[in-house]
Parts: sequence; structure tokens; C-alpha cells
Amino acid sequence: MSAPGRVWARVAAAALLCALAACGSAGAKPDATPALTWYVGPDRADTAALARTCTEAAKGAYEIKVEQLPTDVDARHALLVRRLVAKDTSIDLLSLDSAFTAEFAAAGYLAPLPEELKAPFAQDIAPAALAAATYDGQLAVAPWWFDPQLLWYRGNVAERAGLDTTKPISWDDLVAGAERLGVTIQIADDDGSGLAQWVNALVRGAGGTLVDGTGRNAKVGLDTAAGRAAASVVEFYLDSGGDGPSKDALKKFAGADGGFLLAPSSVIADPDLAAVASDMSWTSYPTVADTSVAPLSGVGLAVPLYAPHTDLSYQAISCLTSPAVLTSIMASTGHSASRLTTYDDPAVKRAYPMAPVTRPAVLSGATLPVTPYWQVAERALDDTWLPLRDFSQDTTLEQSQKAVRAAIQGQLS
Repeated sequence: MSAPGRVWARVAAAALLCALAACGSAGAKPDATPALTWYVGPDRADTAALARTCTEAAKGAYEIKVEQLPTDVDARHALLVRRLVAKDTSIDLLSLDSAFTAEFAAAGYLAPLPEELKAPFAQDIAPAALAAATYDGQLAVAPWWFDPQLLWYRGNVAERAGLDTTKPISWDDLVAGAERLGVTIQIADDDGSGLAQWVNALVRGAGGTLVDGTGRNAKVGLDTAAGRAAASVVEFYLDSGGDGPSKDALKKFAGADGGFLLAPSSVIADPDLAAVASDMSWTSYPTVADTSVAPLSGVGLAVPLYAPHTDLSYQAISCLTSPAVLTSIMASTGHSASRLTTYDDPAVKRAYPMAPVTRPAVLSGATLPVTPYWQVAERALDDTWLPLRDFSQDTTLEQSQKAVRAAIQGQLS
């Protein structure tokens, strides 16, 4: 965390002292303090520092300890499911990928939110973030951060490529411009979900929906006009030499022929970009049609059903979602807070220059489909699209449409 981030984290703790003082036990012995284990996925936020902030604010009511989850999205999902199915009581709160929320809520893995916290947790939340945190009409997790992907570029490469960054940039113009300059367009994929996020946003950008509905009979929109428009973008990009979503995207973008990068707003804080960060600029995600529809992904804070200190876990989440903590996260990491009013904080206005791009993107972007069957649908998508060198619009869309539909319907492959 940067120095300003540490300062604001301390401010968060001070602001919460009064609010959480009632949760502490006067004269409690240090060894009597309940330890809350917070399972977190890979995050550019300094979760250990945030845990200390809320521990200090709790005045002895609890202590938060951080446990790291796997980087890979499938490994992370498998570990959590295994532990929660086993009614593991060692997880007190967890950072839950927005793509997991519907599945975990439908399976009964999560403790119900207390009625008195539903309104505060939902207040001023971006509509897409609120939808991603909701299942079957009920708020399932506390929305935390929610990042849009941006088009990042180095130096004056956009101008040299003939792109006007003050206006929407189409995928066609982006690919053609990069090809003329001999620079690459990298697509970040830190955890293995990059292909699904890319395809989903392209389909939405073309006016379609990848998966429409939460049940077994949900409609799949790959072998459609919107799906074909998305596939045309993929083919054009691949024909120009594009790699597709890659775990090495950041290092390649920082390399000699790096020009453009599609990545979340928080990528600016990534150590792999430290050497070029001062030379990086950003603009809206490229368009398929007329409007920028950026991939959106985020994290909500949840309490497992069998957590032993449910009340304390929700007190910790109230701290972690407080205005002061959200401000420190935005200012020090580049994350976009789910609560839109965080953008209005003077500290964020000073330290978060991406706001004119990220705030509209959060309102117009595309989340992954909210369905309990998303993990199997994504696996079917990956199986039929990868490796991308074999991608063919003529065959892949039809195969993928059938495979994703079969996966959602529970058919064995």
C-alpha cells in the first residue's frame, strides 16, 4: 500500500472507533479476543493492512487474520466449495468473486445477511454490483469493490495509431492501428477467467447476452447475431497476431513492443508495471458497436453459514465496507468501490484520476452472468474456444452454444 493509502487506512480506523466500540468487551483480556479468519483471493489491495485497521477499530471485540486463497479461479472455487460443503468452521468471512455469488447463495453456503444490514450494505451501490451481489431477490453478500476494464496505452502510442482517446474507439480501429505501428494489444488474465470476461463483454457490446436467466433453461446467446459480431472481433484480433487473454499480458505490455493493454482499473498498482506506470494512460474499453461495454468483475464480502462468530464477522464487514476504508482502497490501489458515493470523497478526487472513465464504465459495463451454473458454463466455453489458435467462427460458435447450454442443463459431456 502506498503512503497515502496507509494514512487513509488509519483514518478509517479512527472513524470506526465510536461505531464499533460497543462491540468490544471492557477489560477483556488480549487472549480472550476472538480471531476472525478472513479468506481473501489475489488482491492488489493490502488486505493485511485493512485487517489491522478494522482490528484496531474493534477495540478488542475481534482480531482479523488474513488467509490467502489460490490465484487461479478454478483452484480458488474448488477449495472454497470443498471447505464449505464440509461445514468448515475455520472461515469467518471471505472475499467472494462476484462470479461465485449466485452459486454459493443457491447452495446455501452463506449465512443470511441480518435484516438491519441489508439496507446499509446496498446503499449507493452501483446497479451492476448490486445485481452481482444478489440472488433470488435477496442480497447475498456485501458489495465491496467492482472494477471495470480499461484500454491502457503507453506514451503517445494511441495518437500515433490514429486513435482519438476522447471518443469511443472501436475494436477494428484499435487492432488496425496497433498493427500499423507493430505494437501488441495485450489482454490481462490474472486468474484464468479472462476468456469468459472478454467474450461476455463482446457479446454484450454487440447487443446480446451470453447467458440470459438463472435456471436450467437459461438462454445461451453465442450462436446469434451478437455472438457472430463478437466472434468477428476475436478473429480480426487473432489474425493480427494477438495472443488473446494471457497471464503474461502485463509483462508483455511492459516489454519493447508493448502498446495497448486491456485490464482492470487496479492494474496500475501491479508490480509488473512499475517500470512503465508513469508512462501509462487510459481510456474507455473498445467498442463492438457504438457504446463501450467494459468487462466488470468484483468482490463481495460474505460470511459462511457455519462461521462460529457470525455477529462479529458482520461487524468486521461493516468496517471493511465503511466509507473511510473504501476511500483508502480506491486511492491506494485503483480499485473502483462498489459504492458510487466513494467517488465523491475529496481524497478520491485527488488520488484517483481514472474516475471520469471508470465511473461511467461501472454503469454501462457487463458483469459475468448471474447464475448458479456459471462455473460449468465457463468451463464449457473455455473447452470450446481454447486454444484460440484453433478458433473458427464457422464452427466454434455452434459447438460452444451447444456445450454451454448442455452444461447449464446438467447434461454430461
